[in-house]
Amino acid sequence: MPIINSVPNLIKYTWVISIVIINCSFTERQINVEPDLMLESVAWSFKEPIPDSPSALTNAISVYYDEINIPKPFDKNLLTSTSPLERLDVTYIYALPKINKKNNLIEWEKVPMIVKIDGGGKFLTYADILWQLHKAVYTYLKNDDHHFFEGLEFSGKNEEGVAEYEMWLGN
Repeated sequence: MPIINSVPNLIKYTWVISIVIINCSFTERQINVEPDLMLESVAWSFKEPIPDSPSALTNAISVYYDEINIPKPFDKNLLTSTSPLERLDVTYIYALPKINKKNNLIEWEKVPMIVKIDGGGKFLTYADILWQLHKAVYTYLKNDDHHFFEGLEFSGKNEEGVAEYEMWLGN
């Protein structure tokens, strides 16, 4: 360990220690930051059959891009990369038909739905997130007008500290 025997040396070592501390705390904060938007660049339809796994979903999205002629190439690396989340709750609006006694549609009732996505103590990949989401919403959205996935937007944290996202759906 160097002996600090002068004020200039003390200042030099203090500066180096400060830089190390700043870099460590910056890295720690980056790990805990929820992305404001997730997967907004991924085109997908919840009308598609549920793939068997997250990797099968990645392959299915690649085929889907070819089928619908998206000019921008599909970035598989996005889905295979790890998110900073171990758990998240995703909300979306599902429309239920209100029907009268004569079986006529009166109106559409908007029902908020919540999907709990869990990585089992591990950080989720983006493919894990979209795959678990697809499995949870398929029954509801496969025949709905709004079945096109358009991304997830961070909306806060619940009382347990779990990140909450709103899902964007298009038709």
